[in-house]
Amino acid sequence: MRVALFEKRRDAEVGKKKTIYGQCALCRQNKELQLSHIVPHFVGRRMIKTAPGDIRVTNEPNIVAQDIEKHYMLCHDCEELFSAKERWFASNIFNPWQDHKQREFSYDESLTYFIVSLSWRSLYLDLEEYSCDSTFDKEILLTMLRAESIMRDYLLGKRQDVSDIQNHIFFFDRIESASNYDFEKNPSVAMHRSITSYSAYNGDTSFTISNLLGIMIVTFYSMTEQEEWTNTQILNGSGTIAAKNQGIKSVVGQEIQHWMNEAENAKNNLSEKQKNKIIEKMKNLGDGIKDYAIFQDFFDDENLKRNNGKNRE
Repeated sequence: MRVALFEKRRDAEVGKKKTIYGQCALCRQNKELQLSHIVPHFVGRRMIKTAPGDIRVTNEPNIVAQDIEKHYMLCHDCEELFSAKERWFASNIFNPWQDHKQREFSYDESLTYFIVSLSWRSLYLDLEEYSCDSTFDKEILLTMLRAESIMRDYLLGKRQDVSDIQNHIFFFDRIESASNYDFEKNPSVAMHRSITSYSAYNGDTSFTISNLLGIMIVTFYSMTEQEEWTNTQILNGSGTIAAKNQGIKSVVGQEIQHWMNEAENAKNNLSEKQKNKIIEKMKNLGDGIKDYAIFQDFFDDENLKRNNGKNRE
């Protein structure tokens, strides 16, 4: 049984749009605030469009979700700044990779701006929580606060770089082999059919991590020498990035395992009523299920299980 999932890490707005006035999180001016998606809306639209069933939140799997996470946080002008770069990313990287399996991409400063705008949104919201948490590591908190300020100035055009902050993209193409993962938890399905974005730390490494239906974007605010990222870094300016020959040895791998665990828990926590609804939808699709990308993901995961079993023999 497979469901499209996204992870809700913060209390998000639900229901009809309201007229809200307040301080814009980016420009800090008091204006009418827009209901802003944290992960761009086009990613959520694709999830809904390509799902054979409903989309659900991992910690509330028995409730059908109508949209992905959004908050009143930006004024119209700042929302438009982000929207322009979102359109660039959708047209030049996201859609070509999703629709045509394009594997090589040229980019300019629009890609850095998009990544920073995506990571900054999550970082800003997470810092509201972390700043009030007495158990949160104080050095990491100061590092994240410094990064948020640098990123905000960059997004507003007050500086041309983001100092020592690093941005990386990892494309989860077809997974042929991996180590230290529980293959019973379907990594291909978990990565290609989920959306999330949040900030975290592990030891001295701090970051914001986002999954956009198989495109993992990580912004590092601090990192140890043990971090190894191959052919993933996005430099500020022009360059190329390829969805091949990439590799990571990172504490971020624990976040990927967490996504797989959350997806498995969501499946196990479905009520019998919801399970029956999903099963009925799958039956109605019949052979039509093969037209959905999730069918190939499931097939790939079954191959991984078999190959991993052979390697252990």
